[in-house]
Amino acid sequence: MRSSLVLAAAALLALGAPLGAQAVSLDEACGRFASKLSAAQAAGDSQKAQTIYQEGSQRIASRFNGATCPNVKPPTP
Repeated sequence: MRSSLVLAAAALLALGAPLGAQAVSLDEACGRFASKLSAAQAAGDSQKAQTIYQEGSQRIASRFNGATCPNVKPPTP
């Protein structure tokens, strides 16, 4: 009986975990992306800005079915 209670509790925790995750909209994701890119550019770190742009663009496209953030422009070297 005790093991079935432990299994039931574990199942409830497993089911509850995804419910706590917050969905992020494309607009929110683009805003975060732009903010990180701006911070790297403001710090004068062009290499980091390039990396953030490349990785961020790929993440946005993969998570939002090929979408882009038209307001986020590539950094200038």
